[in-house]
Amino acid sequence: MLAAVAVQSPPEIFAPSVVSTALPEFAITFTPDGREVYFNRASARRDTLTIMVSRAVNGGWTMATVAPFSGRYRDVDPFVTPDGNRLFFSSTRPRAGDRVNSLNTWYVERRGNGWSEPIDPGAPLNTDSTEVFVSVARDGSVAFQSNRGGAMRIWLARATATGWAEPRVVLFGGFAAGGNPLMGPDGQFMVLVRDGPADRSDLFVSCAAGEVWSEPVVLPGVNSRYAEFAPALDPTGHTLYFTSERPGILPAQPDSIRPPGDIYRVPLPQLPQGCN
Repeated sequence: MLAAVAVQSPPEIFAPSVVSTALPEFAITFTPDGREVYFNRASARRDTLTIMVSRAVNGGWTMATVAPFSGRYRDVDPFVTPDGNRLFFSSTRPRAGDRVNSLNTWYVERRGNGWSEPIDPGAPLNTDSTEVFVSVARDGSVAFQSNRGGAMRIWLARATATGWAEPRVVLFGGFAAGGNPLMGPDGQFMVLVRDGPADRSDLFVSCAAGEVWSEPVVLPGVNSRYAEFAPALDPTGHTLYFTSERPGILPAQPDSIRPPGDIYRVPLPQLPQGCN
């Protein structure tokens, strides 16, 4: 008799009408206790980008409000560190001595039940270039996307006793290509965005062997014929969250209109051997 084959559950919209609405939403992150969720919401024309917060109450989620450190500048890509002590994000808020008004990395620190004022980590995480989409492993290593050096690539900065070592470009199977790097909590894998069929963005995964990263492979049961991006994990590491522009809260849009995108979740697919 053949053994039963596990069937991957289809992705489902997360918290419709609360987190996922008719507006564009993307880039989600949870506090370690799972009681707070932070995510991005854009205006319909995407000319404002704000980090929102919702809290778990009585088995549901409260209506989302603007996070206390957001709402003035273009703020994107929140990420709560595994210990819950910091929340990284990218922002156009001005940096001291910066000559350009680009997106850079900032963080807030946990202060009781709230957060500190935003902190600029400075070099080597920030430069005069664009830095976006931070993720942090348990050992403090930081992966992010930057166009420093002239091309948009994924960089990795290892944690040191006083901060971070100089970041290095991540080569996946020998090639530097990809964006939206989500590093697994133990640093053994990275979910990233690369171009799939028809030049749309899809989610891939790469495994680490020391400082060497494998050629990324497509995550099964996640991608569609629409764009997928902004991967995230829940605090258990067993559920994958991501943004998809497939029909969801709103039906399919005309080709001339970019779909708003909703946040979806799905059990983390089986990862390639060597990823865990």
